[in-house]
Order: sequence, then structure tokens, then C-alpha cells
Amino acid sequence: MSTFYNKTTDVEFARHTPLLRLSSYMKVYGLQTDLLIKVDAFNPSNKDSFSKRTIIPNFDRVASAIIEYAEREGLIDKKNTVLIEPCFTSGVGLAWIVQRKGYKLILTVPDTMSKKHISLIKTLDAIVVFTPGEKGIEGAIEKAKQLKNEISGAVILEQFSDKVPEIQKIGDIWEYACENVNLLVVSGETEKLFQTQVGNLLAFMKEKNPNIKVVLAMSESGNTFEPPEYAIDETVRIANDEAVETAREIAIIEGIIIDVLSGAVIRAATLISQREENFGKTVLVILPDITNRYISTTLL
Repeated sequence: MSTFYNKTTDVEFARHTPLLRLSSYMKVYGLQTDLLIKVDAFNPSNKDSFSKRTIIPNFDRVASAIIEYAEREGLIDKKNTVLIEPCFTSGVGLAWIVQRKGYKLILTVPDTMSKKHISLIKTLDAIVVFTPGEKGIEGAIEKAKQLKNEISGAVILEQFSDKVPEIQKIGDIWEYACENVNLLVVSGETEKLFQTQVGNLLAFMKEKNPNIKVVLAMSESGNTFEPPEYAIDETVRIANDEAVETAREIAIIEGIIIDVLSGAVIRAATLISQREENFGKTVLVILPDITNRYISTTLL
């Protein structure tokens, strides 16, 4: 049965993104596993993750959990609170969730951020304060702290992050994987800024369900990611041409347009699905990104 929401202010949109079965792809490859993909890029802000290359989506879900924690504890309210956050990636997902909840948001961002992302952020009524690009995220953090001291009632969202239960950050991914998934396949294309956080999330899932086998898909050009040893069971390396080919196959076979990073993850899931010991098991793939960010790449 489909789930319906009454209005776009319902942030449940961000918590329950589609889980799709690759039925036609499974048939073409003769797979004897149940191959599922989690499409977090279908959430309302079209933002899939903490950053565009992270393995546990999505920041909309995390931002919502952080804000709701602060509300429950009486730390923020809509009458006199300005939310501030230093932003190294696009910030679109955070701007969307904050705007839907009725708060004002100030993002401090390096002036090297793309004009496309700045335009999207401003469309969602967030205020952008630029910092020198050469200072990177540290400069944005420094400016955020300065603004917090200058603006009455201002808070920095990240100060609540560690107090939010990890299960709330993972949301519906955990709710499904808890009972149904044997193998979880994620991307290793993770920005260094978020590696500790996503590593902890994976470790949390392993702690709650030790039977889940977590597989990390690494492409040839991927960023180095060193998650806790107890969080990852296996690393599968995928050649770039294999990732591109799989992304194109998914578009043709399933009609789902994905990017090369997602192609690498699905390719890794295909390889482990072809192992006899995995026949009859359920494989869940977390798609790290979508194609519209990469129109100028070799994929298209």
C-alpha cells in the first residue's frame, strides 16, 4: 500500500524514501538474491547524504533528528531561534528541512561553493554568509561561532548532534535492515570530513544486528575511507569502466537514472549476489548519488 502525505511540510518525506527491487536487472543477470536499492535522492530536497559522496544517507534525515531533539529538550523554539551551521558541501538538504520546520537558517560557507548550490539554498530562504575559500571548513566553523555569539537566541545545530540516538539518524534504513537484510552494500566514496560519523553509524548497525554483513564498494578513483574494522566485513573494488557500464545498464533495464558512484555499488552487490553462499539472501544497496550532478562526466 502506498503512503500518502498531506503537505510538503511533512518532514516524513525525508525519512521514508523509496526502497525498490531491481526485478528486471535481477532477471537479466539471473541473480538468486533479492536485490533492493534505497533511493534517498528521491527525498524532497533531492539531497541524498551528509555530502554527495557519503555512505549513509541522508542529511535531511539527520538534520530532522537533531532539530527534533533540540525541540523536545526545549533548547530551541520557532519564536526566537536562529539556526546556524557551517557548510562545506551544498547545504540544500539542511536548508530544506529547516525551512519546512519554520526556523531561520544562516549557513556559513566558503566562497568557493558553486553558484548553483548558493542559488538553491537562497531559494529555500536561508541566509548565506561567505567565508574565505582558502580557510576551507575551518573558516566556516570559525564564522559560525562568531555569529552565534553576536546573534541573540542563535544556536549551532551540530552542538546537539552527539546527543541524538544513532537509530534516529539512520531512521527507516535501520527499521528495514533490522529484520530483513542479510547484506548491506554501501559506497566508500566518503568525504574525509564525514568518515568518523558514517563509520560510527555503520558500527551502530552492526552492534544492533550482528548478522548484517556490511560490504564497502570502492572505485578506482575513490577517496580513502578507513571505517572501524568491526563495521565492515568486506571491501569490493570496482573498476571505473564497470561502474559506468552498470549505471548505463540500470538506466536501460530498470529506467532508473543513477550516477557512476551508484553504478559501482550496484556492481559490487551484483558480484556478491553471484556467490553461491548468498543465494536466497536479501541484499540492500544504499545509492550514494544520482546523475543530475554529473551531466558533464563520462557517464553521459
